[in-house]
Amino acid sequence: MSSDSKSIKAIKRNRTTRLAKLITKTYYLSKRGRDEEAYTLVCDEFMSLGGVYVKFLQGVLLRSTVMKKWKNADKLKIFENLDSEPLDIVSILQTELSKENLAQIASIQPEPFAAGSFGQVYYGIHTNGSAIIIKVLRPMIRELLKHDLRLLGMFTKRFSAKLTPNMDMNIEKAIREFIHSTLNETDYIAEAKFANEMYDHYEGNEFFIIPKTYMDLSTTNIITQDYVDGISVAQIIKLQEQGVEPGLYVEETLGSNLNVQLETLGFEAINGIFNLEKTQGDPHPGNIRLMTNNRVGLIDFGISANTPPDKSAFLGLLIEWERMYSENQDIIRLFEQFMRFFVSDLYKALKKLSSMSKNPMADSNFTNEVGKVAQASFSEETGGQDIGPMLHDGRILQIINQMINKNNRFGLVMKMEASDILRAAQTYISLVESLGKRGAVLPKVFSRVVKQVSQDHPELLHGGDDTMSAGEAIDIVSSWLERVADRDPALFSQLMEKIRMSKVKPNPEPKEVTTNA
Repeated sequence: MSSDSKSIKAIKRNRTTRLAKLITKTYYLSKRGRDEEAYTLVCDEFMSLGGVYVKFLQGVLLRSTVMKKWKNADKLKIFENLDSEPLDIVSILQTELSKENLAQIASIQPEPFAAGSFGQVYYGIHTNGSAIIIKVLRPMIRELLKHDLRLLGMFTKRFSAKLTPNMDMNIEKAIREFIHSTLNETDYIAEAKFANEMYDHYEGNEFFIIPKTYMDLSTTNIITQDYVDGISVAQIIKLQEQGVEPGLYVEETLGSNLNVQLETLGFEAINGIFNLEKTQGDPHPGNIRLMTNNRVGLIDFGISANTPPDKSAFLGLLIEWERMYSENQDIIRLFEQFMRFFVSDLYKALKKLSSMSKNPMADSNFTNEVGKVAQASFSEETGGQDIGPMLHDGRILQIINQMINKNNRFGLVMKMEASDILRAAQTYISLVESLGKRGAVLPKVFSRVVKQVSQDHPELLHGGDDTMSAGEAIDIVSSWLERVADRDPALFSQLMEKIRMSKVKPNPEPKEVTTNA
């Protein structure tokens, strides 16, 4: 057995032992209500492990609970400037590139100026005079990644119920998607091609900057791109924690308007969902560069996000979000669009049953009826208080999940088809929130996107839902009613009464549905 094989086996054993101990310690702390210690323990250990564990932290760090409970002054380090490894960059380039292509690199600095989860970055000069960066894959990343992902999957499943208590989710599928996207991040050929596609799409955009990728200087182990200058948002957040006002600092240092830059970032990212097959899936603070003249740059294209298959449903959700910020919020419409996007099979089945109603005197818009029940549930939870501030606080999904759908009384099973784009959107929103710019930026972003998409893609405003057979609709609604009866018998009776009035029979054997009512 080679020394490398022995080293890899030893590392795997060590990490397995560390994760097992971490699960035990975290369980002990959680059972005793010491959540702050538990979060800090997990996050510190993951930061120490590096690699995919840091990638996990990048995805959850800006969630408010973690930010509040992870007590570590260096936590923003996970977004950039992680510890690097000693590598001979000149030797690597000589191995990876032909002499002809190598000759295009006029100079390269021997030490990395930045390091991420899987790669470290070196500064150089191209013979055309452009400043360039060369990203190099860290040693043994590919050999250890699958083992680490299995360990992280076990850990995630152990604590997933605590993270999403009111929503049935296919956790197995969510973990598989995370594993898939993470494995893709070590595919430098695919990353270079995607980065090149993004560059082609945004080339000529004056304010949204995507670096040029040199395909002939990119291989399975290195990626070469133009250097993007400016200040990372991670640096801005760190300065903010030290008492510096972010907007003033950006204005004085770059002569730019931070609000305008964040708006540009959000608009281009969300509008791109309707014009591209894939978009950048990891817009975390370390991947955003604030530049002069109100420009904003995007770097690192290792994680791409597939755009939603039903763009009409996604636009419907954005329209409701935009209405919320224009003081025209409607819980019924919001919940309907929530179902249409997140629980599309049930939404389509209810629409199909509505069309099958045989009682012209009954209100047979079942999605609307479910929305009315959701509104009543929300009013009961809030005691009739003004919902504007809560909605403006950006907690739409939290409101639906924890108030309207308390204890998952609606028995909803979320589809994970668009989980990667949702993760990207949440990362951007969290970034804006961390800078205290939610109210100043998000309303303008949603308004601009809705206006632009409505103008460019008017067909999405009237996009019909896929046809569904009566039998399929009845099966889906029957299964749903069984879940509702299990969780909330009173809600089940309420829904069944509406269906009876419409003279639609969702289940030929209603006794099977009402057993738990």
